[in-house]
Amino acid sequence: MERNLFHSLKGYFLIAEASMLDPNFKHTVVLIIEHNEDGAFGLIVNRKSELNLVDILPEFNTKRGNATPIYFGGPVQQDLLFALHSKLIDKNLSQTSIEVIPNVYFEPGFRNLEDYFKDSYWDSLPLDDKPKIHLFLGYSGWGPGQLERELREGSWILHKATPKIIFHPNPEEGWKDALRQKGGIYKIFADSNQDPFLN
Repeated sequence: MERNLFHSLKGYFLIAEASMLDPNFKHTVVLIIEHNEDGAFGLIVNRKSELNLVDILPEFNTKRGNATPIYFGGPVQQDLLFALHSKLIDKNLSQTSIEVIPNVYFEPGFRNLEDYFKDSYWDSLPLDDKPKIHLFLGYSGWGPGQLERELREGSWILHKATPKIIFHPNPEEGWKDALRQKGGIYKIFADSNQDPFLN
């Protein structure tokens, strides 16, 4: 009987190799939220779009709505809005939320978090109780065996996910900083923008 060697990559980063040609994923860091034998689901955490929350939900024409960037989560179903957030001190988690890594949660329903984008509610929270929340349009998805094949082909570097990169204050630096976290030769190549496997 053949042993099942499947290993879930939930809670890992996929860091795009420098040689990645697909423009959707060039210099990206993807957080894997779910991964099983049916495929994988993740969000690109380091690519801001040019949109703010008010651009997709006009009712949030508020200070918060105008200042909240929308991230490009991936090329699939870009009409869907998702969230990643840190622990909610003031509210219970919704039944649909998923803890991806300690203190980082995936929320597939924006409406469960909308109070945090109302100026009066947000301003009433003590600074230490304000969660980090990033919003994403679209997601990144892989069918059965597809991600495993891309890993064998060397398209991605695996690294345990960390909140520091997920909620990076300068997401355009997220790819390089994720490589620096990985360490070793990847730290050297983070600034040279070269593919270590070409040497």
